[in-house]
Amino acid sequence: MKKNLLQLIAALFFLALAAGVQAMDHGAMAGMKMGGDEIMLPEATVNGVKAMAHLLDSRKAMVAAGMSTTHHFMVSFTDVATGKPMDSGVVAVKIVDPAGKKTEAVQMMAMEGSFGADVALSRKGKYVLEVGTKLGNGEKRQFRFEYTVK
Repeated sequence: MKKNLLQLIAALFFLALAAGVQAMDHGAMAGMKMGGDEIMLPEATVNGVKAMAHLLDSRKAMVAAGMSTTHHFMVSFTDVATGKPMDSGVVAVKIVDPAGKKTEAVQMMAMEGSFGADVALSRKGKYVLEVGTKLGNGEKRQFRFEYTVK
């Protein structure tokens, strides 16, 4: 029961964070570390869709909840031509760890204008986050983000 309550609290925390981050200007902050343990990743554009992603180091909260994940990964998509958010569809992430091992795809949950998933980046080194999408317009796209754990 206590574990479920902690998981619910962590999920609500990340949902509130997603709503706040959605209101920020991601372009001005791409690649910069934001307040606390939040890290903006460089933007990626594929076939007319811009992806803005960030990681939140949630290691302490996850350990307290008895989980092995270390970061919350969130990404939002914008139609470049219209400037409108693309917040429906299916999004998943695969992670390539510093040793080159790729995980199975983890489906990302839609969260008020973005998509998010808890991921494990537990070793030092460079990680590649491969994001596959089939957004509302039905076109499949692949986005790639990199992050180095120091």
